Amino acid sequence: MVWRKVVAPVAMMALHMQKIFSSAIAALLLLGACAQAETPRKPPRSLTNEQGCSITIDNQPVNAYQEPSPIEQACIGPYLLELPQNYFSTQMGPQHDGSFSLALEYPSLEPFKPGERMNLSVDVATRTVRVNYSHIRNGRLWEVMRNRYTPWIEPVDAPQKSLDARIRGELVHGLEPYYIDMDKVRAYYRENGLPENASVMEPAFHHDWFVSRDVSGRIDQLIECTPRQITESGVEYRDGKMVKKRVTGFTGCKQHFVIEELDVIVLVEYPREGLTNWERIRQRARALLIDNIKE
Repeated sequence: MVWRKVVAPVAMMALHMQKIFSSAIAALLLLGACAQAETPRKPPRSLTNEQGCSITIDNQPVNAYQEPSPIEQACIGPYLLELPQNYFSTQMGPQHDGSFSLALEYPSLEPFKPGERMNLSVDVATRTVRVNYSHIRNGRLWEVMRNRYTPWIEPVDAPQKSLDARIRGELVHGLEPYYIDMDKVRAYYRENGLPENASVMEPAFHHDWFVSRDVSGRIDQLIECTPRQITESGVEYRDGKMVKKRVTGFTGCKQHFVIEELDVIVLVEYPREGLTNWERIRQRARALLIDNIKE
């Protein structure tokens, strides 16, 4: 009898405390839900660059998987570009500061499917053709282009930095090749005290150059590629898609060229095998800008 008298009040008290605790939790959840519901939406904001081009940043979550892909705007100097959002490397339009790059799939040079670049895989990254546009102001277009292949940052006498210190070759795919001269490079850095195992002593640290010229003889395009000494491409094809091989690294190219009428320099990055398609790549990157400028 004594045992029953002691246990009953304890059990009743435990049950009462459990009800209080459950009620408190429910109240907190309700308050949290109310607070979340009352959180104001961030209003859209306008971004205007120094050349007077304006875009609106929505400040709301974006569905990268939406089909058809909605149109997004971006500024390149004074030019307003309009493209479906899946053309952008983020597949969600420009960044919050207005910066952006475009991403196409190699070798088709078409945009990736909406959402395909979310949770970016190594294989998708490997077959990406990335396009960047830079508007050059104050009449400095050709000066900036010249800086791509003329040494102007110390050490200016490093042999990999100039055309003259490279090995001139026969035309390749209609381009003038200037191959890295590793004998000159190694001799230069030995004289400057670097050890034989320094990264700069290895071909993989450098690029071969390929150039084209306009009718006046000016270099209007420079393509930097993983040097010919590196024979393993690092890529292969499976089911018609380029994918990364199970080896370390892969070869690539960076293609710089001028769109003179817009004062724009374009940088396109892609797998090295794309060098054979450099003209198609240039035409595609050029058309994406020129054909999609909103008047």
